[in-house]
Amino acid sequence: MSLQTILTDAPIADDVKAELLARLSEEGATPDVVAAIKTALQEYIDAGFKTLGIELDPNDPQVQAAQKQFDTDVAAAEAEYTEEMENLSIDAAVVQAQGNKALDGLQASALKAQLST
Repeated sequence: MSLQTILTDAPIADDVKAELLARLSEEGATPDVVAAIKTALQEYIDAGFKTLGIELDPNDPQVQAAQKQFDTDVAAAEAEYTEEMENLSIDAAVVQAQGNKALDGLQASALKAQLST
């Protein structure tokens, strides 16, 4: 699951989601962007617990385990996002090289045609 998918599916405010998606798109999965996403998700979770009248103890082993799993999931999503961006960059470079090669061939053909007239 990508970081973008997690954020898109997150039940957070649309304006916050749009801002974070824009930052993710512009800046990539930088530590600051990932931290902002974590904060927004945690604020949503905390608000839900508060609404239910449940106060979380950050020292509770279950809370720590959930936080650790959350951090692991976000790190995995970040790694997947980074890998996908690298793959897209490689694909774009290959397409660009093929386009340049084709353009060189067309320019050579045009020059030959020009010289033969």
